[in-house]
Amino acid sequence: MTEKNTSGSRFKFIIGILLSLVALAVLILFIDEKQVAAAFKQIDILVVVPLMVLLVIALLFRAYAWRVILNEKISLSQSFLIINAGYFVNTILPFRIGEVARVFLLIPSGFGFWDAVPTILVERIFDLGFALSLFFIGLPFALDFSQDVFSLYFLVGFVVLAAVILILLVRNKEKVFQWLENLAVLGDRFKSRLIELVRSVLSSLETLSDPVQFAKVFIGMALSWGLSLVFQYLLLKVFIPEANLIMAVFAIGAVAIGISIPSSPGNIGLYEASITIALMAFGIDRAIAFSYALTSHVLNLTVTTIFGSFGLVREGYSLRDVWQFSKEHKKEGDS
Repeated sequence: MTEKNTSGSRFKFIIGILLSLVALAVLILFIDEKQVAAAFKQIDILVVVPLMVLLVIALLFRAYAWRVILNEKISLSQSFLIINAGYFVNTILPFRIGEVARVFLLIPSGFGFWDAVPTILVERIFDLGFALSLFFIGLPFALDFSQDVFSLYFLVGFVVLAAVILILLVRNKEKVFQWLENLAVLGDRFKSRLIELVRSVLSSLETLSDPVQFAKVFIGMALSWGLSLVFQYLLLKVFIPEANLIMAVFAIGAVAIGISIPSSPGNIGLYEASITIALMAFGIDRAIAFSYALTSHVLNLTVTTIFGSFGLVREGYSLRDVWQFSKEHKKEGDS
């Protein structure tokens, strides 16, 4: 069982590396280096610094939202540094271990593994909703049929359906557990772990059944995504003065979806490819689009690396500690 899981993880890692390499190779082969160099010359350090401040504030609002999901059992500064530490670890180590790093860093605050994981899953649910919303808002404009309201109806329907499903699951959680218990196709060990995970997730969602708590998380995540959008738009204007907001909307939605598939650590290649392809749909030159995408990626990685590495050091941990914790937990899961 362990060998099978290990080989599966290695396969995903290899596929991710290959996808990133292919994306980078395609971009490099079809892009004029002189145009890229000329585009980079437009960058002004006096513009970059305020943009990085915007990113920091966006991360602070995300930290605020996650802290609410955690029932405010940690401080805002802890939440901020742990989130950045997770992003930093994902930049260095494979298999998206950054999420495991966040769990690891919550343990000193009294959280068990199955207490912490669901809070990250709930955060990801909000991320998915915002990412799909931005993508489908920008899609009709990218395809040049902005008068068609089908995508808007689809988006509203998706959001309503997702909310209804989550509410039904929370209100009928005992029936959900009973249904899982009766699944004969699952092994007892896997079934018990699955039920434990589902129970934890639904418990985390139940904390958001309070309208005030839900509003806090929603506002925090909305402001985080909104400031990230402002960052992308202002940076895009540096490279493309005539750019409009809808381009940034589609770009940020596309990259959020694009980097969700397996890739190398740091999403190198897929980040740039997602944004480049999204902007090319608006007729933007691929060299300029790539230059913008690369700059956006570098600034994001710079911010998370600065605060993430500081967060690890402040807590007295290293990347080796995170990796070891991940291996130990995986062994426990396989045993």
